[in-house]
Amino acid sequence: MLKSIASYFFLALFFISSSATAENIFEKNYQSQSPKGFKSFSENPQPKVMRGWEKESDNIKMLENGFDLMGTSGFVGKNVPPSLALEHAERIKADMVLIYDRQINENTRASKIQKARAKAREANRIKKQGEITEIIITEEDLADSNAKYDFYLTYWVKLPKPTFGTHFIKLITDNDDDKGVQVIAVIKESAAAVAGIKRGDNITSINGAEVNSPDDLIKIIQKNKGKSINVAFERGGESIKVSVSL
Repeated sequence: MLKSIASYFFLALFFISSSATAENIFEKNYQSQSPKGFKSFSENPQPKVMRGWEKESDNIKMLENGFDLMGTSGFVGKNVPPSLALEHAERIKADMVLIYDRQINENTRASKIQKARAKAREANRIKKQGEITEIIITEEDLADSNAKYDFYLTYWVKLPKPTFGTHFIKLITDNDDDKGVQVIAVIKESAAAVAGIKRGDNITSINGAEVNSPDDLIKIIQKNKGKSINVAFERGGESIKVSVSL
């Protein structure tokens, strides 16, 4: 799913430094998706900036690996170094940042090289007529000042070991009789995962008490911490019951 950002952003163009006083564009466009004050549970977090591949599946995998979403940042503009994303992550005490970027206009580097060649030919046309001339391509020649990118970043916090181990939502449908909450991710090696609960299951009751909202589920779990609970859920039209040791 993820690849080190260092192996992805290898072009020297990507590491052109911004002014020390310039506004951090990742921070400027950051939108929190979590409660105020939500940050890394580590006393000394060492955030990592990684390459994301596909947003939806990456989000599920991050949840399954015990992370929770802090917020997002997105903008369209010139290419900027990932070091700025790392600086922002350190400032807000995130544990992980996933970067998605896509160039949204045509690359004009080929025309830049053509212009460099024409410049070299013209400079040597008279004094070295007929001779082979070396064409030196500089970073300035290769720089594509017109290139624009669509950036999107997700910021994550590594959670402590969970009591139950699921992320869930209440599905809104046209049927008022729909009960339960749907599991959207199960944290690996959690109590729920060990009991066999899977993504997509619809939890309907715990210890015989109906579960009709995320708050219902959270309250019952907190009340029974350290105990075993009986969880009833639906999977593919089948009703299943399991015992979960919290």
